[in-house]
Amino acid sequence: MTLSSIIKGIQPEPFRLLIHGTEGIGKSTFASCAPDPIFLQTEDGLGQINVPKFPLAESFDAVTDNLNDLLKEKHSYQTVVIDSVDWLEKLAVHKVLEGFKGKTALAEIDYGKGYALLIPLFEAVIDRLNQLRRERKMNVVLIAHTKMEKIEDPSGTAYDQYAPRLDKRINGIVKEWSDIIGFAAHSIVKTEEKDGFSKRTVAKSIKDKDGNDRVLFLESNPAIVAKSRYATLPAKMPLDGDAFFTALWHIIYPPVKAAKK
Repeated sequence: MTLSSIIKGIQPEPFRLLIHGTEGIGKSTFASCAPDPIFLQTEDGLGQINVPKFPLAESFDAVTDNLNDLLKEKHSYQTVVIDSVDWLEKLAVHKVLEGFKGKTALAEIDYGKGYALLIPLFEAVIDRLNQLRRERKMNVVLIAHTKMEKIEDPSGTAYDQYAPRLDKRINGIVKEWSDIIGFAAHSIVKTEEKDGFSKRTVAKSIKDKDGNDRVLFLESNPAIVAKSRYATLPAKMPLDGDAFFTALWHIIYPPVKAAKK
């Protein structure tokens, strides 16, 4: 390798998006707005969404087979969507347990070996997704449900945080790999109202001019896991797939400005 191989400038690459949020917020509908998507189903719930999709995967190997098909066969899909990655984890757990007769949970496997065996399974999925990005120029969207996780802060008191519903080891792999982590939620404001001689806290939705009260957070704070490697994306946007993916596409592939005459 010589200095002539040094790469300069911004290199446009297919995006890697992880979106997590509560049930029914619209994560799958949001992902269906990605460029020419194909869904890998690990849970049932896409029946009412008109998108191309593989049959429901009933094993971890079925998911890797789907990814291999996308690598080897001719197609025009531009985005692969795994819906959902936490149910993919459940399939991975079942695959690990197949090697330990009589065990029904990873915690029953001595010395934490069961949890450790999850890692290479997910690394194999990440490797295939990386191949799809390099060889087929496909974007990746991972959908996850949300859990409330207690964070032990060494510098202060513990606090709760919304995070993808994944084992901490898998969470670390997926979060580091993703370019964008979006947290989907309802936009609310909390107010105090009188209730007899006392007060109660009431949550009310905040709707935008289009009547939408669902938002996508793209910047982390103590309450949520989120991030973006694209500096020009805002910290918060409406949960509108068309608007989001159009904005992201223009960031990755900026329109060419016409030369001045």
